[in-house]
Amino acid sequence: METNEKLIAGVEIGGDKATQFWARADDLAQAYNEKSTDIVYSVKKLPDSDNLFHFFATSKEEMTQETLLECSREFLDELLTLVPSECVRISVVGPKAG
Repeated sequence: METNEKLIAGVEIGGDKATQFWARADDLAQAYNEKSTDIVYSVKKLPDSDNLFHFFATSKEEMTQETLLECSREFLDELLTLVPSECVRISVVGPKAG
């Protein structure tokens, strides 16, 4: 099966919350994966960094970045609640201007 993995967000965690965030974010992705049949979420910590993370969404059908982001809005909103908001900087990856 061909998949369409797209980066949907980059997250930077301040302070000492990165380990806590990573564990909770991975649990959140797994919870969403258990209830979703169309989109699979994954979190990857960037190499050489303790506090930078990338979030990916893989759709089973072809989706534009915009549609994928819209479908992922609840997931992205929930990421912001995993650690105190002052520790989280999230950059949502929007459609590329063409």
